[in-house]
Amino acid sequence: MAAKAEVLPRNKLSVWERTTMILNLVPLPIVLTWALVKSPFTDYGRSKSWKRIVIDRVTLWVVSHFNRRQTRAFFGEASTTYSAYMKSKNIEPVIDDLGEDATLFWLGPKRTDRVILYVHGGAFLFGPIESAPSYWSFVQEQLEKRGKPTAIALATYTLVPDAYFPVQIKQVVLAIQHLIKSGIKPENIQLAGDSAGANILHGVISHVLHPIEGVPKLTLSAPLAGVYMMSPWATMGDDEIIYTNQHIGDMLDVPTGLYWAGKVLGPLPASALPYLNANGAPPNWLEGVDKVVKRVLISVGGAEVLRDAVILYSKTFEKHHKDTTFFLQDNGIHIDPMLSFLVGDKDLGKLTPFVLDWLDKGLS
Repeated sequence: MAAKAEVLPRNKLSVWERTTMILNLVPLPIVLTWALVKSPFTDYGRSKSWKRIVIDRVTLWVVSHFNRRQTRAFFGEASTTYSAYMKSKNIEPVIDDLGEDATLFWLGPKRTDRVILYVHGGAFLFGPIESAPSYWSFVQEQLEKRGKPTAIALATYTLVPDAYFPVQIKQVVLAIQHLIKSGIKPENIQLAGDSAGANILHGVISHVLHPIEGVPKLTLSAPLAGVYMMSPWATMGDDEIIYTNQHIGDMLDVPTGLYWAGKVLGPLPASALPYLNANGAPPNWLEGVDKVVKRVLISVGGAEVLRDAVILYSKTFEKHHKDTTFFLQDNGIHIDPMLSFLVGDKDLGKLTPFVLDWLDKGLS
């Protein structure tokens, strides 16, 4: 079983923080009632189940009212999410310790023929959404039904402020190296990440193209099979592009995103920014990416605050990689499919089936 991470003093909640967490939740019944009442009158509301409307509003309320420590305490960390999921399914955990505080959590048995390496989101500040293992287990089950049995591994990384750039990129590079050393060919590895996890994948690709001092070189005998970025955190700065699609139904808002970005970017030098603030990178930063990965899929929700930032990022990718696919999910919000799995919605919508088809085509 994955060991429970020790809570460092800087991450421990004070009595006041615990108290305000409870107090901040008191207005939720009124907030949720109003969200449900007005839902029939918006495109977003009509497109979602009542359970989705509730969980989307709860998430927005929590992230916009809790500070970094409170949010981390509320959502937990990758080890606890993985352990809880494996226990609920009565599956024995399969864990690889990679050193440098990096770990691989396997959703079932390992394989050496096909692997999807998933890097979770959480703004670099907290762990994956509770439904992430369920979502990727579903993907795994569907691929097996299609005759493409595939191993799925969840890569962990050290959260901010316990470590800053480039530690997270280094840890994911170690995970990829570990897979290759285990006998898995690069052309049989697909990378996937949501939100900050997708941001880290941008950083990994950037490292291959522009090596970072102190991070092991990632040498690939062939391009990786594919990279899927769900709702990538493509703009971390206070740019006008993050203000163009507000108040439609997203579970994130601009002030929260800027608050989180300040925690992540605060102590870093300007030289780190192209690896983290993807849309702020030089115009030709991704030149040569077609030699790193065969195929790229980028998706974003139409109701996301980051919609236009992700569209801009996808266009940059398309300039340097002709096999780039972009998917705009109607009325979707940030990491929308994960939230549907969180509440157990039966309707998969259009994005998840599209992702399944795309991943299937990338597997030999």
